[in-house]
This record gives sequence, C-alpha cells and structure tokens, in this order.
Amino acid sequence: MNTKTENRSQKAALWLPVIFVAVFVFYLFAPMPAVAQSQAAPDSEVRQGLETIQEPLGLPATDIRVIAARIIRAALGLIGIILLVIILYGGYLWMTSGGNDEQIGKAKKILFNAVIGLIIILCAYGIVLFVMRMLGIGEGGTGGQGGGAPGQQNFAGSGALGRVIKDHYPSRGQINVARNTKIAITFFKPIKLDAFINDTNGSGILGDCVNVGASMNWRTDCDALNMDGLRIEKMIEQEGAAPAYERIGGAAALAAYIPDQNYDHNVVYTISIRPYDYLGSDTAPVKYQVYITNNLRFDDARNNNPQIFSGSAVKFYAWTFTTGLELDLSPPTVQAVYPSAGSSEVKNTVIQTYFSEPMDPIGVQGQFNTVNGADYYALSGENVFLKSPNSSLPLGVFELLNNYRTLEFTPSIPCGKNACGGTIYCLPVCDKSGCKSDRYDLVMKAGQTFNSQSFEAVPFSGLMDMAGNALDGNKDLKVDRAPTNLPVFDNWLRPDNYFWNFTLRDEMDLTPPYLLQSAPGPEAEWIEPNTPWTMRFSEVMRLAPLYYISIEESPKPAERCQQLNIPSNQCVLDEIWKAPRAELVTLPNYSQTHTFVDMTHGDFLNGLRQLYLPYLSSAQEDAHFNCFYPGQGPNKTLTNPSTKVSGFCDPSAKNCCLNPDNSTYNFCCNGESRLGDEQGQGASNYTSCFSDLKAP
Repeated sequence: MNTKTENRSQKAALWLPVIFVAVFVFYLFAPMPAVAQSQAAPDSEVRQGLETIQEPLGLPATDIRVIAARIIRAALGLIGIILLVIILYGGYLWMTSGGNDEQIGKAKKILFNAVIGLIIILCAYGIVLFVMRMLGIGEGGTGGQGGGAPGQQNFAGSGALGRVIKDHYPSRGQINVARNTKIAITFFKPIKLDAFINDTNGSGILGDCVNVGASMNWRTDCDALNMDGLRIEKMIEQEGAAPAYERIGGAAALAAYIPDQNYDHNVVYTISIRPYDYLGSDTAPVKYQVYITNNLRFDDARNNNPQIFSGSAVKFYAWTFTTGLELDLSPPTVQAVYPSAGSSEVKNTVIQTYFSEPMDPIGVQGQFNTVNGADYYALSGENVFLKSPNSSLPLGVFELLNNYRTLEFTPSIPCGKNACGGTIYCLPVCDKSGCKSDRYDLVMKAGQTFNSQSFEAVPFSGLMDMAGNALDGNKDLKVDRAPTNLPVFDNWLRPDNYFWNFTLRDEMDLTPPYLLQSAPGPEAEWIEPNTPWTMRFSEVMRLAPLYYISIEESPKPAERCQQLNIPSNQCVLDEIWKAPRAELVTLPNYSQTHTFVDMTHGDFLNGLRQLYLPYLSSAQEDAHFNCFYPGQGPNKTLTNPSTKVSGFCDPSAKNCCLNPDNSTYNFCCNGESRLGDEQGQGASNYTSCFSDLKAP
C-alpha cells in the first residue's frame, strides 16, 4: 500500500465518527414536524377537552406546558444545529491539515470542545424530558397527553351534568345522531327563558308556536333561539390548530311548561330546540358543540334569579355530539309500562311508560285536567288520556325522564309516611263510590302523520320522537292513522295509538327497596376509566330520584390540582359528570320485575390513587314511594373480582349488608353493617363512613 492510499484510508477512518455524531445530533435535536406522532389526534378526548375548556373563552387550545416544552425543544434544536456545524468544521480542518501538526491540534481542540458541548446538551435534554414527563407532557414535550396529568379526563364544565344540568339529548359524546334531530335540555331547577329565547311570533309567551298544524312554519310561527345565551355550533377541524366554530343557521326554541307546587305559576325545566335546517351532511360525519353560558338564570325571584352557574367554579357547560349521514325515519314504540297491562297494583304507585327511543318533551309533560262533558281526563296538550270510572281526577305531574325515554306520572295526593319520614303519595281509588278497586284505562295519542306513506308527524299532534316520527303503537312499522273523532276511549283504541289498562286496589305497599347488585362492587380495585357503574334494585324504582344518586371523589378536583402543583386559577379539573339510564328487567330465578340502572359517567381517573364513593340515600324511592333506607345491599365480598361485580343480595341467604333480621345495625357502609347516628338516621351519617373509607 502506497503512502497516498494510506492517507486516504486514515482520512476516511477519521470521517466515520464525525458523520456518525453529525447524524445522531441532527436526529436528536432537529425540530419536530407540525403534527408529531405523539401529539393528541384532533378528535381525541384530550383535544376535545382542551377545546371545550379554552376555545369558548377565546384562548388557544394548547396547554401552556406544551408551549413551554416546544420552546425549550426548539432552543435545544438550534443549539444542536450549531454543534453540528462546529463538528463538521473541526472534521474539515483535520481532513485538510495535510500533516500540519498545528492545524491538527486546532481541529482536535474544536472536536474535544464539541464533544463536551454534546454531553452538556444531552444532559440538558434528559433533564427537560424528565421534567416534561413529570408534568404530564408526552415524549419530547410536543403533545403527548396534552392538557392534563396522567388520567385527568374530567374537563371543565362537564361536572355540571348531574348538578345544574339534569339531562340532555343528544347525549354527551353521542355519535351517529340523526340529522333531523331536535336538541333537548332539562335543568334541575326552573329556568327563565328571556336570556335565550326571543318572542319571534309575538304571542307574549316565550317558547311557543302559533298556527300549529300541517302548514306551520318553524321560522315564523315559533319562537327563536337566542344564541347569545345558548349556542349550537358546528366544529370545523383544522390541521395543526384548534377547531373553528360556526353557528348553525337558527333554530326554534320551545318550552315545556308544567305546574310546580313551589311556584305560583307554571315553570319550565325542559326546553326543546328544533334547528331550521338539517344538521350535518350526507357525505361525512359532522361534530357539533352545544354551549350553555352563564347568561341563563334560574326562575327564582326570591333569590334575584341567580345565574345558573353562580355556585360553580366553572361558568359554562358544553358538550359535543356527532351526526351520522342519515335522517331518522323510523317510528318509536312502547317497550314496557308500569303497572303492566292487566295487572293489579296498590294505589301508592307511579305510572311509567318506557319508549324505544328519546321522545319530544313538548306536549307530554304536565298534569291531567277534566274535560267538559267527558268521562275521562286529559293531559295538558291532549296527548295522554286516562279514565277511571269510580275515581276522581288524579293530581300529579308527568315528566319525561331517563334521557327522554320514559314518561313518568307522579301523583301528588299525600296518603302516608314511609320509613324515612317522607311523604307517600297515592292515586285516587274508589273515592266516588264504596268499591275496593278501580280500573285505570290509558291512551297515548300517536302523532298524526302527514300521509300514509311516512311516519313524519304534524308538529304537536301527538306523541313523537326527537326526529318528529309519530308513535307506532302496534309495532307493525306501518302507518295506521288512528281516527281523531271522539269519544276517545271508543274510536281511539286503535293503532297507532297505544293503550292499556290495570286495576288499582285501595291498599298500600310499604315494603322498602334494597340493592340487589352493584358494579363496581365494594372495595373493587384497578377500575378502568370506562368501567360501567350499575345497580340492580329489588323493586321497580321511581326514576326522578335516580338523578340524585351521588358519588364523591377523593381527592376532589381542587385537591388534585394541589397535588399536581397547578395554581387554583389555572385548575380546569372538574367533578365527574353523571346521568342515570334505567330499564325494567326480570332476572332468571327472580320473578319480580325490578329496575336496572346504568349511571353513565365521565371517565374514572387512572394514573393516580383515586377513591370513588358512590352512595344511595333516602332520596331514592321505589315506585310506591318507599325509601331506600337504611342502605341494605350486597356485602363487600366480590363473587368475581375480575369483573368487579358484587354478588346478589338475598336476605334469606344472609349475604346482605344490614340484614333486616338484625336490628342492631341501621346503616350500610361499603358492604358492612354499622350503627347510624343517635337518631338512627344512618343514611344521613354517610360523612362518617366516607371519612373511614378515605383513611390510609
């Protein structure tokens, strides 16, 4: 090998480590593309949460920690590029030295200093990466988990569902929503309408329509939604940026007025919004946001009509849903009724009708009224009728509950006290004569269809679903237009109206309900974020009190912010949201029909030690107004720990917490019997139970 060849080989050998270091530095510190793989996808839950929290406030939807991480990474990337240039320069000097010892020494010094700089930058990068991960930012600080610490899924405003907002349709996060749907919202307290409804038709009544009938025009004959108080917006995704919001082209806003014994006027808990145009598109799903501002006020003149979120740290509520490609042209049907058809029941009972899909709340809520010259009673709006030959007008109120799938009539005639001291209410039975039982006949009027080829119904003409499809009373999927000529209980007992009857006895049922099964069971661990939260009761339950089933978190959102060193003014964590979904079921080997409840909820948190303490109180009542007291349910032994479901509670098998045979204990705490307070009100003493459960 000659000298020239040997020199070329030495030079090539010198270039190899230089090229390796250069490539490594470039790969490590080069700026990341605008949409990194570790960044949350635009439709991910993290991005949705950030958009819900910040975009309505006019703030960017990027977490400040992500911004800081990007700045630091960009600075390190710039330094890395400078280091790369220095290394290349040092290598160049060495390769072109031609044996000049002075130039070789200079090159070695440059490369040595560059290596020291590389070590310093790598250490700095490692420290930054460690800190970012501790703060919940993903790999490299470019997005990762976005705006929260590990497991933080309860976004600002969401906790209002279950505290301020009782229920709404479409549900939170629902997909494939029909394009011709209405939007309904129910509040826990009566709401004033002047902040978000305009009296477009000039009737002087907010939330109504005039010229009701087949020729009615939604734009001119019905009052309009004022979107300064309640907005419905199309979400337009933008690559690398927060979504844009575009308001829909207007909507009619209708109110369901019902009587309330605490007010001297009819009040509104539920509103129904009918967009003028179909939502979405027939080519691609479209996401929408409903945003409720703090401009709305409760109808509470004694307290100066407070803003609805005045008692909350977060002053808005927002949720999203996504439309599908189709219109809903299918009719709703009746799935179950209570009391069941042909059955015999006691007088202290509610009346429930379970539908196959959410129903339009307008015209099906309110109270029965007498009808001049008729032997029956009619619900306000004349869509539900009742006849009881030997009994007087049943006082009470109809409410559409259970995500607008169940119509429940709650009587308001006091007739006794339950075990908790609460009032039991009854339907009138034989108060016109000396009989011992009376037959109750009910008719639910189907909406009148425009023609015999479609279930599309004339507005306000009878029962219909959220898409305006008339009730299919006989479930034959055929339009059978029921006659409208009177008398109701002769000519109307035909499809597509729904009718049934039952017998009420002049007796009372005072048996309290208890919990058959719960999931997750007592002391269940390692719960997944979307684990179902369900309950089976021993009897049919009233639906209205199910909205007051509670859950306490430990630590609470504010305490989690302290643990994560998030300043209180930047804390966007909220309480877990919840809403009950109930159905009537009959289990094998358990002949009695009872209520199964699935509490839809926000994701349980993971990545942190978090206790969840769901509890039932005496507010929960069965269909006979007997209270859930003092808390009888399955013991804490899990029959199948892998499924986190507790065993069935059967008092005869002695596997229940607070077995009725043992009167020593009067309170059930996490599957264990214990004493209540001095008055024996164990259900009111849950704070002591929670304190014990929270203890390390």
